[in-house]
Amino acid sequence: MYIKSKLLTTATAIVIATSNAQAAEKVIVGQPNWAYAKAISNVIKVVAEENYGVEVDFVPGTHPIFFKAMDQGNGDVDIHPDVWLPNQQSYIDEYAIEKESVILTDQKFAAASGFCTTTKARDEHGLVSIYDLTKPEIIALTDEDGDGRGELWVGAPGWTSTAIDKVKARDFGFADLYDLTESEETIILSKVDAYANAGKTVIWACYAPHHIFAIHDIVMLEGPEHDPAKWKPILPKDDPDWYDKSVVATSWPPIGSHMVYSKRLITAAPEVARMLDRMKLSTSLINEWAFEISVNERDPLEYAMEWVSNNQSEVKGWLGN
Repeated sequence: MYIKSKLLTTATAIVIATSNAQAAEKVIVGQPNWAYAKAISNVIKVVAEENYGVEVDFVPGTHPIFFKAMDQGNGDVDIHPDVWLPNQQSYIDEYAIEKESVILTDQKFAAASGFCTTTKARDEHGLVSIYDLTKPEIIALTDEDGDGRGELWVGAPGWTSTAIDKVKARDFGFADLYDLTESEETIILSKVDAYANAGKTVIWACYAPHHIFAIHDIVMLEGPEHDPAKWKPILPKDDPDWYDKSVVATSWPPIGSHMVYSKRLITAAPEVARMLDRMKLSTSLINEWAFEISVNERDPLEYAMEWVSNNQSEVKGWLGN
């Protein structure tokens, strides 16, 4: 009886120690700098901390930084909350398929990528299609320095979409007609805001969901239906001759955003991993979150706490309850 009691006591101590170790586990979410990603990150934080006793922190960065850190599996980054496919397919191929060091969740919400302008520019100048970008009268609308070339923002430095849209501009015949500019997204959004308010024409590489569609009357230019035979992008990280070897003579394929997490999470915080696998988000919900963070200037954590409190039925589905 004494031996049995001692064994039970030891077993109980091990369970308690294990439970405490799991409760003390810290989970790190890689946080991109766009609004809805901050909302997703903070919702993950609130749900995980309230239900699983883990501490969740954030680190800023970019796709290559997040994937490399998740691959190393030392806890520097455990979760990437917003991975667009096929945009980031090369990272999934390397880390999820080849190395098997990260897990791609099945849940996704629909997204889109293309070129945008204002509804006013569409209606007044006939700027409807991507093919209209080759028209001299459209080029002149954004020629700000009188050199005969328009201005067109193609993305932020380092974005996968920036490289692809550069090739797309070439293959659709308007790369040499515009100064294809790169800068942080905050700069082009400030320009879009100013130009839309002034009734001036601005053209830029855009994506949805995005809060800018809730602030101004914005339209995405029409393009041909996606043709896989004309979609052969190669990324700069994969080949120094990526630009010359790439072919992007078609519209983007259907896009979805997934969450990705480090394989470490399966043992370090298994409940959190299972939650991510069940965390279904919709495009309309992401638009709502983006609007609150960007337009209404809500604090991401404060808003996440409020949303979780008001949407317990949806959260319970993520928890498997």
